[in-house]
Amino acid sequence: MRQHILIDRPKRRAHTAYRLAPPTATPRAIPQSDSVSRTSRRSIGNDYSPPSVAFQPDPYLDYGRFLTDEGGILIIYKDFDVRFRHTLWRLAAWTAFTSIEAIYLGPYAPLADHWLNLAGLITAAVANFFIVKKPVELYRRIEIRPDCMIVEGRDVFWRRYIEGGFPSFQADTHGNQVLCGIYGTRFVEYLTVRRFDEKDRMTEVFAAHLRDAMQQQWSRPQ
Repeated sequence: MRQHILIDRPKRRAHTAYRLAPPTATPRAIPQSDSVSRTSRRSIGNDYSPPSVAFQPDPYLDYGRFLTDEGGILIIYKDFDVRFRHTLWRLAAWTAFTSIEAIYLGPYAPLADHWLNLAGLITAAVANFFIVKKPVELYRRIEIRPDCMIVEGRDVFWRRYIEGGFPSFQADTHGNQVLCGIYGTRFVEYLTVRRFDEKDRMTEVFAAHLRDAMQQQWSRPQ
């Protein structure tokens, strides 16, 4: 017969749950810079910063006033150069370019119709006229010193010869402002100031600044 062997079952041990102490929170100091602390205390309303006022556009276009080393007041402004040599240059340039176009439209005409070639030549001549018609601009200067007035750096008018009050601006027939007055025994036109367009008020500003400069320099006792 088969023998049966008795095997003891393993005894179960009762596991006792041990109660662990809760972890203790150790306070840890986080270093913060001064900028962070100041930012955290700043309210939302203080986040707005006004725009920078360092950049300011200059409203005096092509115009300026300066103090010179000789103690004078220098005013520089832009004006038109209406000398006759510029008229001759315009005439020469217009004639040269129009002649070249006339030669091209003559024996080398790209169109068979002569009337169209003539119309093209007239159109080119008119375009050349408007191109050379543009006025020449330059900067002029006038300096008021305690003893004289210097125009364009070369024409000197001495204060002791200016009679009948300070020079003043008067309008001419073309709407320009002319600085004129009595110098010795002659009526002299010192300079002419022209407007660039109908909204240009440089002549009024220039007249006010020049009058102030004369009062500052020439009202002092000699």
